[in-house]
Amino acid sequence: MSRTEKLRTLLFRLGSFALGLGLLYLALRGADLRVIWEDLKQADYRWLAPLVLLTLLSHVIRAWRWRLLLEALPDANGRRRLTVARAFQALMIGYMVNYAAPRLGELARAASLSRITGLRLSSVLGTVVAERLLDLLVLALALLSVLVMLLDRWVELHRLFVAPWLQSGSLQLLAGGALLVLLFLGLGVYLGRRTPLLRRVGRRLHGPLAAFKHGLFTVHRTHRPVALTLSTLLMWACYWGMAYLPLVMLHLSQPYGLGPAEAWVLLVLGAVGVALPSPGGLGSYHYITVQVMVHLLAVPQAPAATYAVLTHGAQMVLYTLIGFICLVLQGGHWRPPDDTGLEALPATFRTPSTSP
Repeated sequence: MSRTEKLRTLLFRLGSFALGLGLLYLALRGADLRVIWEDLKQADYRWLAPLVLLTLLSHVIRAWRWRLLLEALPDANGRRRLTVARAFQALMIGYMVNYAAPRLGELARAASLSRITGLRLSSVLGTVVAERLLDLLVLALALLSVLVMLLDRWVELHRLFVAPWLQSGSLQLLAGGALLVLLFLGLGVYLGRRTPLLRRVGRRLHGPLAAFKHGLFTVHRTHRPVALTLSTLLMWACYWGMAYLPLVMLHLSQPYGLGPAEAWVLLVLGAVGVALPSPGGLGSYHYITVQVMVHLLAVPQAPAATYAVLTHGAQMVLYTLIGFICLVLQGGHWRPPDDTGLEALPATFRTPSTSP
């Protein structure tokens, strides 16, 4: 990695942590931290064991779904080491890494599985992208369901989540960036056809890119739509329970009328916060969750902040602990094997500097 790339990676990580800490400050600003601490001490931790089991079950199901995609790879035939347990280990390592370096966790889990199974890293990364695109589709449908549920609160939703983007010019900046990327891609294709050096580079990268494409289209090639759909539904059902149980633990369900429907709203809108480029959703998840609970569900700020701190903190501790155990079981490192074609992949997957 060149000095420029190292500096860019460092700046991205520092920016991600700064974003997370800034949003965390906004989420907790005005809340009495002593009240939050008292609420945490008075929580009913008898529900903690079911919450942990439900969390682990959700990721076992995700590992099963990922294995369905991996089995569709052309070079996956006869791979006895391609098990749900190994996919789960790689998945948890990726979650652990995401708390230290946003988005690098996707590369970590792909590299981990590639190393222990012998599958090409570019192929495995293709399945990771395919799985994330499937998550994005489900999240879009879930957001649509939330909009229908909160149809009478659309003005408040617009004020909280849409207006800040429009007023800050972020939407225009995003559109301009997408247009710039398309222009660069078009220029690259044009020059590639006319420049011998670029044509030679293109021929060299043809294999890794083809492997990446094989992984990307495994959703279509699995020929197991029932299992793929069932695993996705079961996984989101677990997530739903993971959003509801903390409401019971913190005694928020009865006083504020927060039931499964409200838990679904918290799950879906909180997933948007986790998707932002902050370390493991730090700050962004807290900010969105607190805003939703205070402005849409009429919960005071201190209990709302307690819910956000508990749900995020418990997952961070659990993912870090399980991820570390899985890393030790796999030999203590996840460096990709040689000749994986990593250099052919987009920069998004090679470094965290480039998106539940």
